[in-house]
Amino acid sequence: MTRTFTGGCLCGQVRYVATGEPMNVRVCHCGLCRRASGGMAFARAVFAKDALARSGEMATHASSARLLRHHCAVCHGLVYAEPLDRPTVMSIGLATLDDPDALQPDMHIWVSAKPAWLALNDGLPQYPEYGPPY
Repeated sequence: MTRTFTGGCLCGQVRYVATGEPMNVRVCHCGLCRRASGGMAFARAVFAKDALARSGEMATHASSARLLRHHCAVCHGLVYAEPLDRPTVMSIGLATLDDPDALQPDMHIWVSAKPAWLALNDGLPQYPEYGPPY
């Protein structure tokens, strides 16, 4: 049986369905992800781009030369990120899932950039930068 994951933005204007298993589920602590998400990290699941069905009007901006961030055009909630050097994948924010327990992170990346006061004691692998490739 193929798993599906549903989610969307804060106001509900953007919706998505992701089909199949994610390639990985990571928590990124880099400064760009913190600022873009408005939180202390961006927990996201990487899916093949063709595994995502999306609806709703999006606003997009390049947060770096490598990454596009896709937000709801109405409430501006960050929904997904798209790495330009990996054009076949999209990362959905775990906070946008309808079921917050549907996916669990398998590692932390860019821990070299996390605030010193943020303790990571969940037992997951931690990488100073990118970590293993997807």
